[in-house]
Amino acid sequence: MSLLRDNYLYVLAALPVLWYGWKAIQYIRNPLRRYPQFPGPKGLPVLGNVLQIQEKQWLRYTEWHKQFGPIYSLNFVGQPVVVIGTAKIAADLMERRSNIYSDRPRFVMATEVLTGGMNLAFARWGDRWKRMRRAANGGLSVKAALSYTPLQEKEAIYFLDNLLNEKGQLDLQIRRTAAATVLSAVYAYPPIKLSDPIVVKVENYVERMLKAALPGNYMVDFFPAMMYIPTWMAKWKREGYAWFKRDTDMFLGLADEVKQGLKEGTRSDCFVGKLLENAQGHDLDPIETAWLAGMMFGAGAEALAATFGYFVLAMVLYPNVQAKLRAEIESIVGQSRLPKFSDVKSMPYLHACIKETMRWRPMGPLAVPHRSSQDDVYEGHFIPAGTLIFPNVWAMHHDENVYPNAEEFMPERFLEKDGKTPVMIPETKELGQHAFGFGRRSCIGYPIANNALAMNAASLVWAFSIKPTRDANGKEIIPDRDAVIDEGLAVRPAPFDCVIEPRSESIVEMIKAARAQV
Repeated sequence: MSLLRDNYLYVLAALPVLWYGWKAIQYIRNPLRRYPQFPGPKGLPVLGNVLQIQEKQWLRYTEWHKQFGPIYSLNFVGQPVVVIGTAKIAADLMERRSNIYSDRPRFVMATEVLTGGMNLAFARWGDRWKRMRRAANGGLSVKAALSYTPLQEKEAIYFLDNLLNEKGQLDLQIRRTAAATVLSAVYAYPPIKLSDPIVVKVENYVERMLKAALPGNYMVDFFPAMMYIPTWMAKWKREGYAWFKRDTDMFLGLADEVKQGLKEGTRSDCFVGKLLENAQGHDLDPIETAWLAGMMFGAGAEALAATFGYFVLAMVLYPNVQAKLRAEIESIVGQSRLPKFSDVKSMPYLHACIKETMRWRPMGPLAVPHRSSQDDVYEGHFIPAGTLIFPNVWAMHHDENVYPNAEEFMPERFLEKDGKTPVMIPETKELGQHAFGFGRRSCIGYPIANNALAMNAASLVWAFSIKPTRDANGKEIIPDRDAVIDEGLAVRPAPFDCVIEPRSESIVEMIKAARAQV
């Protein structure tokens, strides 16, 4: 009996060795390995290129494109990485081969610890992701987005009124209106003030997520075996699990408020309302439903604030664009009432300005990485299963072959000579740019974001003049277009000063009257 037990233990001990040995043989004998991998910068032994990535990673990646071409490889502590710098290659892999390139990396800290696998943007490909994505599609489609436009019109009025009454806090105002716009669509949330507690909490959640998802910020992403360290010995695990509990309670509380408000008639239709209506059909439990809504709010508010901030910066730096946009708005709205969403649909130059904002300064200059789920060959080069695919959106948006004078803000590039017909940019699905991601992982909330950006931009430019500030000698102080707050996978413009003045006293009275009626 003792001999049998000892032999059994030896067999158990040998099984992992045999399994890894078999995998190694499969890898070595894989016929695809005859293809070379892509060229790329040399790195250090073991660590590879991970220490060569510093602040403003997208700029370093773009420099390497000039040296190694539109697609090259990196090594992050043994993890193969492929960086893509053109729209064609991005479409070839993540669109036309989406069955291979729709997975996400194993964001151990961001996905498994901080969010319990329920952040749709970072979740691995699988059953839960499919169920949550399907549920989100129903409430965020182009058709569904139109049902939220009355709420977005109201938020635009609140924004104009706050600009009148609380001057000198532009960055906070932009973040407030972005959060309020998404809060209203997701939760039918009532109007909020600057630094509202719920906004602060969700912004902190987004900041934690973005930093945790950036490769290199947590060693557990490079050494997943660290997850076996007992929680009491790992401060990062204790803090991460505690945040997951707090965030879950917050999102459940917000969903419960909607449920109660719909019963009492104090909340209007919203994204959460649509989820609760068809809870059984979506096959989501209460925690999954709450996290889906919370993730939509957090990601949407961050993206909207960054993009609208860059729009305002462009208006300061390019007064001719501002004047041309105002002329288009006034040609439809006139000067006796505020813009409405029905007006916005007929403003081609406005929509070109929104496209150009997202191209010129994308809030995600590096899109969230994809992961290959099986071995592949592209243009004669081997991409092994498990490779991380980094879409360098910045490089794509500053490709001179597609966008001449790419560093300049030129909305006209998206319109034909008649000034009305949109120009079709290849591989962009009529969006003109790549800020909303790629393939099956593209942002499903883009119709709501586009509508909100257009509504707020039209209202701001119609009502106010946006100018640079001046120093004591009367010289204009031009904001730095390249100053950013880098939050990991997302960036936004560093706060900048400008003068935002109502264009007439009659406009001031119209804003006050509109605010009194909503």
